[in-house]
Amino acid sequence: MVRTERLHRQLKSDIPMIIWLLGLGCLLNVGGLSLLWPVNAIYIHTNLHKSMAVAGVVLMVYSGTGLFGSFLGGWLYDRYGAIRVMVTTLVVSCFVIVIPAFTANFAIYVGVMALFGTACAIPFPVLNAVAGHAWPGGGRRAFNFLYVANNLGVALGTALGGLMASHSFHAVFYGIALGYAILLLLVVTALRAPLHQLQQVHQTARKEADSRLQETIPWGGIGILLAGYITAWVVYVQWQSTVSVDMQASGYPLSLYSLLWTINGLLIFLAQPVVAFVTRRISALPMQMVGGTVLFALSFTAMLFAHHYAVFVFAMVLTTLGEMFVWPAVPAAIAQISPSSRLGTLQGLVSSAATCGRMIGPVLGGILYDEGGLHRILLYAVLTLALPVILFLFYQRQTNSHRS
Repeated sequence: MVRTERLHRQLKSDIPMIIWLLGLGCLLNVGGLSLLWPVNAIYIHTNLHKSMAVAGVVLMVYSGTGLFGSFLGGWLYDRYGAIRVMVTTLVVSCFVIVIPAFTANFAIYVGVMALFGTACAIPFPVLNAVAGHAWPGGGRRAFNFLYVANNLGVALGTALGGLMASHSFHAVFYGIALGYAILLLLVVTALRAPLHQLQQVHQTARKEADSRLQETIPWGGIGILLAGYITAWVVYVQWQSTVSVDMQASGYPLSLYSLLWTINGLLIFLAQPVVAFVTRRISALPMQMVGGTVLFALSFTAMLFAHHYAVFVFAMVLTTLGEMFVWPAVPAAIAQISPSSRLGTLQGLVSSAATCGRMIGPVLGGILYDEGGLHRILLYAVLTLALPVILFLFYQRQTNSHRS
């Protein structure tokens, strides 16, 4: 108890106030989005009377425009700063997402999903880039803080989204708009002064970089990290696609599958002291990525040999611990090697890479599942995870050689 109180006091005094505000922004941003995630396909199928195949195409459009929006957000941040980009994006998102509340036209809904998919992806790289600029000495801790806040938003949003949809799908659209409106209020009030100050520093750094023609971007290292990151996401997303389908086909009720994600969310908060303990002793970010990826491989290996529910729980625990090491470490490593004037663009590539993995994973998993069931997917997943391990180890070796 004493150690826990000491940890809370240390966190409160050590983390800059702007990072706390960014964390609140992440919670509002992801919390609003998460209202839609569990019910989007259901709305298309039941209210717009389209097949699940058509719903899948609409969701792919939504994800594809998000891929573009992630890169666009980082690019805009580097050129115009956080305030203008966030205010414009949030205003557009607020107005666009309430359109389906006034019309049930399918073509209009597809257009809304395309535009909203682009707009709602923009804040992610912007918030990451601001964290990197605001707390450069924080390293991994800055991105881990936003990662935890994002997961809290997912937990709250998905829980509220189902309840609101059971009352009215219109409530979901208005709820998302309300979340974005509150985030907009946060940006123009509490965050306005620190964001304006950061923007001035950022513009000065950009002018200095332009005067030197162009800062060198280490594309080799960035490419290695992003390739490993995409591959890890391709495997991870099987939990949300093929594993869920196989569990239901095996007779497990949806409530037991949902419980796995409840465990995931709880563990992300409760295991933070464990992660902090490990990362203090293994400070090299690439080695944290390697350790997390190995935990991914162990989780899929466990499911390869047994399909009892207890094994799924054990595998989810391993997967959650793995993501707690990998997901915050990649943007932190990119921030370490990014020129200050290009941090937004490169954080946009990180967000785009995650989206790319989430798009590719279900497609490849579906093909393998149709051919050989879950066993084949698990086997290929374990083998595939060797690639990010090799890439992260190579990046670590490259980093050590540059330092020496």
